[in-house]
Amino acid sequence: MDFIKNLEPIIICDIGASPFTETDFIDDLFDNTNSKIVGFEPNNLEFQKLSNNSRKKYFNFAIGDGKNHELNICTSPSMTSFLVPNYDYLKLFHGFEEWTKILKKENIKTKKLDDLDIKIDFLKIDTQGYESEIIKYGNHKIKNSLVIQIETSPIPLYKNEKPFSYVAQQLEGLGFVLHMFNKINSRTFKPMTIENDIYTGLHHLLQLDCVFIKNFGEIEKMNIEKLKKLILILFYSFKSYDLVDFLICKLDKLTNKNFISDYRKLITTQKMFKKY
Repeated sequence: MDFIKNLEPIIICDIGASPFTETDFIDDLFDNTNSKIVGFEPNNLEFQKLSNNSRKKYFNFAIGDGKNHELNICTSPSMTSFLVPNYDYLKLFHGFEEWTKILKKENIKTKKLDDLDIKIDFLKIDTQGYESEIIKYGNHKIKNSLVIQIETSPIPLYKNEKPFSYVAQQLEGLGFVLHMFNKINSRTFKPMTIENDIYTGLHHLLQLDCVFIKNFGEIEKMNIEKLKKLILILFYSFKSYDLVDFLICKLDKLTNKNFISDYRKLITTQKMFKKY
């Protein structure tokens, strides 16, 4: 979408930046726009797999409440968490008892998001049940961001994890609305499998990658540069073509341009589909 360019770089903040996690939605934005990544990964083995350059900067510490906590290093890096796995629930599904087996514990110092000297446009949080604490101690930074992707669970996978409903209320209180689910992770209850595949689910939801955007009252107040950034994030990361169309119409009114004509020609080449 070369006809819309942001002068200031889009700052992507990746909390829980382990390369084990799929980040195609970040890569598409990063590869096609003026953007930078600031990432945080406390698991030292996973951190060593990340590469810094002029547009990417990763830090080997955790975001949280500013205190020291024990990090539970699990068999699967994607399950490592400050919280203890909820085995009473996880044992109902294939694989999770093995993947969440705690190999060791490391004492980790956390830093509050609000104490960091960074500006955030697009925030991704994937911290295995610790998301609500990051929000609690990052209200100011989060409130001033544009888009958030956050992994939550309807039923806690970890002890003392706050469920999706709680996290959604936190973000709504900071001026956000739920836009979409970027990924829905479901599993079958034991002993059933679908086509002998333990990763394929039917209806029961385990984890949700939720995308929140600023509520529409806040969008009405945005300046031109913020509106451009929001458009680019929604286009490249989430393929939200209808919302992008709506926002470009607003941008045209602010700039006295006709970006919408170029955009509508462009999207005739895009494959559109419903995610769920």
